[in-house]
Amino acid sequence: MIKPYTKIFFFLLVNLFISRAFCQSHYSENLLLIKKEMDLEKFNSSAIKLNKIRESKLSKPDKALYNYLLAKSYDNDDEFDKACKHFLTARNLYKEIDSISMAMNINLDLYNLISSQENNTTLYQTYLDEYMDYAEKAGAQPLARGYIALGSHNIDENKPKKSIFYYQKAIKLLNGINNKKLASSLYTNIAAVYIELLHKPDSALFYLNKQLADIKNYGDVEDLCYNYINQASAYHHLKKYNKAIEYLKMADNLPLKSYRGTINQGLNEFLYKNYDALGDYTNAYKYLLISKNYADSINVIAQNIAINDIQTKYQTKEKELENTLLKSEVKTSRILIYAGIIALIGIIAIAFLLLKNARRREKISRQEKLIEQQKFEKALKDYELNSIDIMLEGQEKERQRIANDLHDNLGSMLATLKLNFENLKLRKIELREEENKLYERTDELIEEAYQKVRRIAHAKNAGVFASEGLIPAIKKLADKISIPGKLQFQVVAFGFNERMENTLEITIFRAVQEMSTNIIKHSQATEATIHLTNHDENINIIIEDNGVGFDSSKADTADGMGLQNIKKKIAQLGGTLEIDSTAGKGTTIIIDIPVND
Repeated sequence: MIKPYTKIFFFLLVNLFISRAFCQSHYSENLLLIKKEMDLEKFNSSAIKLNKIRESKLSKPDKALYNYLLAKSYDNDDEFDKACKHFLTARNLYKEIDSISMAMNINLDLYNLISSQENNTTLYQTYLDEYMDYAEKAGAQPLARGYIALGSHNIDENKPKKSIFYYQKAIKLLNGINNKKLASSLYTNIAAVYIELLHKPDSALFYLNKQLADIKNYGDVEDLCYNYINQASAYHHLKKYNKAIEYLKMADNLPLKSYRGTINQGLNEFLYKNYDALGDYTNAYKYLLISKNYADSINVIAQNIAINDIQTKYQTKEKELENTLLKSEVKTSRILIYAGIIALIGIIAIAFLLLKNARRREKISRQEKLIEQQKFEKALKDYELNSIDIMLEGQEKERQRIANDLHDNLGSMLATLKLNFENLKLRKIELREEENKLYERTDELIEEAYQKVRRIAHAKNAGVFASEGLIPAIKKLADKISIPGKLQFQVVAFGFNERMENTLEITIFRAVQEMSTNIIKHSQATEATIHLTNHDENINIIIEDNGVGFDSSKADTADGMGLQNIKKKIAQLGGTLEIDSTAGKGTTIIIDIPVND
């Protein structure tokens, strides 16, 4: 028989477990609702709800989500130090519960947050490296996010073409999984590279206008704001300052919900620069003051944190010194302690200076050796490029010589022989029927030989471009090498409205010819596409196939010009050639060549 007080205890215990389970469920539901609000950019209401949650009552998965949402909230309010702290806490908690995908996503948030801060010495590259290792196996969406981060990383490293390359890879992946909104937003990033690093504002406006049409379909206010700001930047570089001001004010009037403080500071600073360029110093001073106020409001938080940190360290050191003094009863002991500390500081300072000086001398020595090595490598590279030029020039001259000889000498001889033969036939009026047939057969053979000589002359002549042009020649090549039912080549060309210098056309044709030959011989592809774009003094060639892929480091250089010779020739023209090949997923070759008028 159970005693009454035992029943009461049992009843209370059961209710306690039920209450705790209910609370856990309640907190989890609240956190998920807060996350939905943040996804809808309702940051003010979500921040209020987060402040009402007691972290100590949460389970480990809920603590991880709670810290992640707090980090997002602080990041939106430009409190980047607090955001970083909570991102790190959430990342560690997610790792503890084996939620690797969330931990890796936070890695990317940490990389983006830390790398965006000026003069930051934190080693943030490891976050991106760890994320990319994960993304390579995780699928298209995570890999696309990784490529976007790599694009931004190469902007920081001042490598604009590599940055654009990664952004374009991300766009291709995102379009493949029908995430066209995010793909379209990357045109802003590409435009920024063209403005700030390549100094080509016209190219930037091309991409921004392309994105603007997409934004009207998606209705994303934040994307529209960044588009307007970048359009303003492009017009500023074009010295169209009034147009830049117009776009900045349009951006300022948008109802943004996130990063308002940072964007306002940048907008007003940019307005100041445009008014200053126009000589309107009244408005320039007005917007400079507004910008400074925003900058101060953002920096005060960081300054207070730094001061608090210094104060804490100072109080700790002061307490340690006070304890030391209390243990000492003799005044001379304090003097000796101070003297020892000063002497130690002096020794450390001298040692530091000596070490710094030695490292500086070592660094200078390494730099001098590196400069000498670079000079030698440049001389060797110039020699190789000159050799390729001589080889190509010799090949083209030999083709021209053979074509001229066939046309001028053998061709004219056959034409004369044909004419003489026809005159002889006219004089022989009373020839027998068998002799007439012999004359006619001989005449047909001479005509056939003459036409073959003409065809060989035209085919061998590099001047095929002179009569047809680059694009018609490549399209003829594609038609000739396509195999119905097995391999189909498609040519897509844009912007080749005028002829280019003959040597450049020949180089591009030979490169496309070599790549197409490699596709036929090695790729086992059924489809191949040759994209050619001539835009803003830059020729872009993309050759893609759906074949088996290959290891680009072992590319065959034995046939034709060879891949290495093509690379060197394109490098001599100031261009680049990059290969992206994955086993079973085909090959993409990207060639960029600048064109100087």
